[in-house]
Amino acid sequence: MMQKLRAREGMTMIEMIGVLGVIAVLSALLIPRVFDVITDSKIDSLATATHTYAIGVTKYYADVGTLLPLDAQGLPQVEGTGSSTVVTSLASRLTLGSTDPLVLSTNLWPKFHGPYLDKFTSALPPAIGTKMFLPTSVPVSLGTLVLSDNIGWDLKGDDGNSDIPTDAHVVFFKLEGIGEEDFLQLDQIVDPLIGMTDAERKLRGRAKWASANDGTLLLYMAHR
Repeated sequence: MMQKLRAREGMTMIEMIGVLGVIAVLSALLIPRVFDVITDSKIDSLATATHTYAIGVTKYYADVGTLLPLDAQGLPQVEGTGSSTVVTSLASRLTLGSTDPLVLSTNLWPKFHGPYLDKFTSALPPAIGTKMFLPTSVPVSLGTLVLSDNIGWDLKGDDGNSDIPTDAHVVFFKLEGIGEEDFLQLDQIVDPLIGMTDAERKLRGRAKWASANDGTLLLYMAHR
């Protein structure tokens, strides 16, 4: 009887080892894929958010007639931080309601019919990253070589040189804390047909990437 019991116990132990082995194999196969799915979901959320920001900028321009944020007197001004903590930044202006006390009746303010975005908080980027900004700036001269950190974009993706007119103003989305692999996934959504190599994808099209600040995305929104 004892011999039979030991035999059954031995078989049970072998079966358990087999089951654990199967679980280990499945875990090794599935866990990386789970993280891939999570990352893909975050990249999709980021792409959706940036599209929403671009729509907000477009609506603001349609109403006010400028891409620059309005100062207290209702005059357009270049504001390079793009931080939501700066009251005169475009990021802050886009979230103002038309009845906000900051919206006055002077100069271009009567054309303002915000809010154009529900929210934009620099310290709370959507899904991925550590900080985000919406600066307005003067670009590099037309035809200047696009670098990872200069204010220029090869929108056509054909020669690596900036396509933005020299006398324009440009609005762009800046996201800090986005790794290279995550950027390349986003780039496939934003610029799917631009760039033959990773090096080209990081510099050409609407989206470009620099290694500073744990990875920085500079995404062109609009220029005028």
